[in-house]
Amino acid sequence: MISIAVILLFFSSSGCGIASAADGAPYDVVVIGAGSGGCAAAIQAARMGMTVALVEQSDWVGGQMTGAAVSTMDDKGMTRTGIYLEFISRVKDLYSAWGKNVNVCYWGSDTIAFEPWAGQKILLEMLAETGRVTLLLRAKPVLAKTSGHRVTSAVFDAGGKKIVLNAKVFIDATECGDFIPLTGARYRAGSGISPKIDKDGVIQDITYVAVVKKYPGGLPAELKVSTPPPGYTGYLFKFRSMFRKDGNSWPGEYPFNVPTHNAYRAMPDPSSGAVIDGGDPSTWPLITKTAINWANDYPGRDGGVPGLSVEFLEDKEYRLRSERMAMAKTLAFIYYMQNELGMSDWSVDDRQGYGGWFSNDWRNWKEMPESYAPILRHFPPYPYVRESRRIVGITTMTVKDIKRDPLLRRTLSSRADSVALGEYPIDIHGIRDTKYLDRGLGETSEMIPDDQNSEGGLFQIPFGALIPEKVDGLIAAEKNISVSRVVNGSTRLQPVTMLTGQAAGAIAALAVDQKVQPRDLRPLDVQAALLVSKARLALYRFNDVPEYAASWPGVEIATVYGYMDPRAENNFGAYDEMHWVEIRDAFRRAFGIKDFPKRADTDRPVGTDEFAGWLKELYGKDIKRYEDVIDALVGSRALTKGKLASAIFAIMKASPEKEKR
Repeated sequence: MISIAVILLFFSSSGCGIASAADGAPYDVVVIGAGSGGCAAAIQAARMGMTVALVEQSDWVGGQMTGAAVSTMDDKGMTRTGIYLEFISRVKDLYSAWGKNVNVCYWGSDTIAFEPWAGQKILLEMLAETGRVTLLLRAKPVLAKTSGHRVTSAVFDAGGKKIVLNAKVFIDATECGDFIPLTGARYRAGSGISPKIDKDGVIQDITYVAVVKKYPGGLPAELKVSTPPPGYTGYLFKFRSMFRKDGNSWPGEYPFNVPTHNAYRAMPDPSSGAVIDGGDPSTWPLITKTAINWANDYPGRDGGVPGLSVEFLEDKEYRLRSERMAMAKTLAFIYYMQNELGMSDWSVDDRQGYGGWFSNDWRNWKEMPESYAPILRHFPPYPYVRESRRIVGITTMTVKDIKRDPLLRRTLSSRADSVALGEYPIDIHGIRDTKYLDRGLGETSEMIPDDQNSEGGLFQIPFGALIPEKVDGLIAAEKNISVSRVVNGSTRLQPVTMLTGQAAGAIAALAVDQKVQPRDLRPLDVQAALLVSKARLALYRFNDVPEYAASWPGVEIATVYGYMDPRAENNFGAYDEMHWVEIRDAFRRAFGIKDFPKRADTDRPVGTDEFAGWLKELYGKDIKRYEDVIDALVGSRALTKGKLASAIFAIMKASPEKEKR
């Protein structure tokens, strides 16, 4: 067991009834929400030297990945980079030490799954290793204090005590975007924009996931759902239409059989000696641990409703009722499993560590019989929320921004302000009718691609999607970034939320370091910080430029900004020898320069030292600004394309803002 260096805050009451940190010192960054995005933001900002407070309403760290038990990664393999790659690498190492593989879910061999407790353990370790993150659990934001248009402090309710945290930058990484309204920043919810939220609007369904396992020694009596839970008969037709004992195997048609269900959200089980490969159907009957996250979306079009009302975000009582109904639906499915699917020795996993704080306060739910309490206490602390409030940002992504070529598996154009990558196909749980899409963004249901059987493809998330249109001192992360409802169907997944969280942390750290507001940063500086952290930003992955190559950062920027063209889709041509015509073309496209020092075009490649001399002439009186770049260009060997990309990137970083793209 590691020694957790993440500190729990302890507060003392002041005379005015407001509590504050004992030393009264402000933080550089306060991250609200310790989910996938919030943890990534806190880790990145702390690694860049910031003092960080990470505040979480629940008693779990990890958000949708752990606290909501969606610990089968929605990962198509193209965004394994940055902090997300580090996280899943640690997941693999943890299970490998027990002789277990993690590719057990989604009917595929290149998949990643873990148990919620394991995901939380790894995140706590990563937070602790920074030595600069203070963690406060069970604290809910209730007030944001502002000066002009800038957020300066936040007030939290922690078990009845009021806690004030001051910071230079705040990041909303909550699961529902609950801090945004407190700041006065405009946001989208459903099809409306604050302050005029359309009460008839809808958001994606929620799901109260449950981790279930097989008890080979016999099911403990208290984990048996002995009687049909409330609402069971209303769900029975749907359950039977989706899963039966004699159902079909994947890929096939509904209803599916039990092994197919279990293989969908399967998790590694250290207590089992079975070897599971998600891509091998013969191993599916051996699965002993999985999650219920298929037939139990709420409301799931039950009763003919068009979807989950936007009131889920706006009305705390409506949210409470909805979360309770979602829990009841999952409980009903457990009864169905045990009594109709032949899974009489399966029930909730009693070893995940749940049972403390619950967002729906089910213990005070009078309509839920007490007999179900031994089962419900092993449910996650909150449901899987797919769609939150979304900040109105400097830039709002629409469906056109994530339209991908099915053969290339990426968008066809690059964004110069890219700060993160996404890859998932558009996955909207709920109604897609045009009337329920964002007003004013020009999207229609006909514009939504049929991604049901798609493998997705890369797209880029711009800097401006994390920055509010007007409010300073605030950055959006998690599912709260500036995107349309349609785009949210691709940006809400765990790999993307970790990567946008990492970007938010880098933005916050740089804003504090440079003493400017986040909106005033150069995207290039954010990109440079992310590349140091090995977070990919480009739409290409070149076989000749691995991430450990010296030229990798320069090549990433060259393709992000589009001032150098790759030789082929998977080959940059990093070792191609450069000629003057290619050098001038790259500088023209990177900086808009039209007049260059005269050099004769020949078939002979340009030497590195010749290029250094040319740069001295090009920048003349400003040469001192770039002397570190020039000093690194030594030798008569031919200048390669990778070396040229690195030099241009170095010049871009050293250039004053007016000369930068």
